[in-house]
Amino acid sequence: MQSTKMFPDVHRAARRRYSILPVPKDLIPSTGESKAQILWVGCSDSWITETAALDVLPQETFVHRNLGSVMSNGDLSSASAIAYCVDLLEVKHIVVCGHYDCVLFKEASEAPTAIDGWYEDLSRLRAANDALLPDLETVQRDRHLAEVYVQAEVEWVRSQPTVAKAIADRGLKVHAFVFDKEEEACVRLVEEGGEEGGVAEANGGPNGVVA
Repeated sequence: MQSTKMFPDVHRAARRRYSILPVPKDLIPSTGESKAQILWVGCSDSWITETAALDVLPQETFVHRNLGSVMSNGDLSSASAIAYCVDLLEVKHIVVCGHYDCVLFKEASEAPTAIDGWYEDLSRLRAANDALLPDLETVQRDRHLAEVYVQAEVEWVRSQPTVAKAIADRGLKVHAFVFDKEEEACVRLVEEGGEEGGVAEANGGPNGVVA
């Protein structure tokens, strides 16, 4: 497995500005049909229940999980999930959902080359994030890292030819979510300048980290 360097500019990724918003249950309306309309990319942690964030039928969500919600490191399973869901199922939405307090972030700082490069991109982003926010407590820095990491994954997903074509041709939407275990709820992240950027409840980013 070889990394595709999803963060060619980790400093730009760490400095992104965005809004942190709640996830309404009807953000993605249910079709009422037993057909997948959502590709949900989540973490393998068994205690994460993020798919309950939306009021849709179980059959409307195709769930792909791996260690850290990674889509961008050349993993064949992840690439296959995108191709299957976008090209064959023609899903209307892709949700990339990370979570706060992810053990992966701690492991990435301690063993950046572990598991044949699986952590490589996250390790580079963590170093940039820590350098950008040296005065913040570790918990706050890690929460910010979880947020910018998910957004970077979303940016990578949107750049893939099959996804970019579906966005242009049929309006496929790609969402950045983060699950908060303490609240048992997801938040969604909208980068500054995005279609929902004007309705922020709180600002994220290096000058407005939300803990």
